[in-house]
Amino acid sequence: MLRPALLMTLLLFALPGQAQAEDERPLARFRMDQLQQTVGLPEDQARAVVDRWSRYDREQFEKTQQIQQLRRRFNDILLGPGSEEDKNAKVRPMLEQFVELRRQQADLKFKFEEDIRARLSPAQQVRLIIQVEEMQRRMLEAIRQGGIGNRPGLLRPGMGGGRRGGR
Repeated sequence: MLRPALLMTLLLFALPGQAQAEDERPLARFRMDQLQQTVGLPEDQARAVVDRWSRYDREQFEKTQQIQQLRRRFNDILLGPGSEEDKNAKVRPMLEQFVELRRQQADLKFKFEEDIRARLSPAQQVRLIIQVEEMQRRMLEAIRQGGIGNRPGLLRPGMGGGRRGGR
């Protein structure tokens, strides 16, 4: 099962081109409202957090796309013809790239959280953690009930939602 943060990112960026930019605004507005109402951030502080959050989403999505591409290549090699030795030789260089991309994803998350925490008081940090978990829970529930995944083009095959691997 996918991690909620990754799922949210995938939902945001599974949209093609122009629709993506149009659909990012409602998400940003939703985040702004939640940060102001629940976390108690003033508008300028909430906007800074939302802007940083959007940048994190984009960065994470880029890494996720690269990882998914490598997974497809792994799958093609491992399920394709050839001896185990040939397959090992083909996947070895890609494996290092895969591990590095996952490390970069972890670094992005750490940097994102560090940047956000620097802008908030300890009480605001706790409220934000609770609110983000609640927003992710609600989004997952909406997906389970078919409210989000039924939008055409929102979830592409292989982009999540199943019980396959992933983070």
